[in-house]
Amino acid sequence: MTDGFKETFSRIHTLKFQNKLGKETMKHSLKPIVDKFFSEGLLLSLFVDIDDTTLYYINVWESLDATEKVRNQGKYQEFFEQVKEMGIKLSIVEGSTDARFANQNILKSFNMVSD
Repeated sequence: MTDGFKETFSRIHTLKFQNKLGKETMKHSLKPIVDKFFSEGLLLSLFVDIDDTTLYYINVWESLDATEKVRNQGKYQEFFEQVKEMGIKLSIVEGSTDARFANQNILKSFNMVSD
């Protein structure tokens, strides 16, 4: 915790595809997987369309421990191996996060999923 703010942890996944169809198909496939993470400490996920062939998937977790717990389960290792075999370039950066907002009504701008 820094400066009285709750510190969370984020991962930013950059996925580069060969074409738009590949990107849209992968985004559609990722959403149900990601939705399961909300019951395991995921606070917020964002899919950002950078261009026709680049997708950023950004997630904010309640802690590094929460995200490591999911990662260490190994349930999704095969999925990520298949992503690489498909020729999708995947890179991940991560770090502690100071997530901020000014008004609780911000949640009205997001899609709510149930876990």
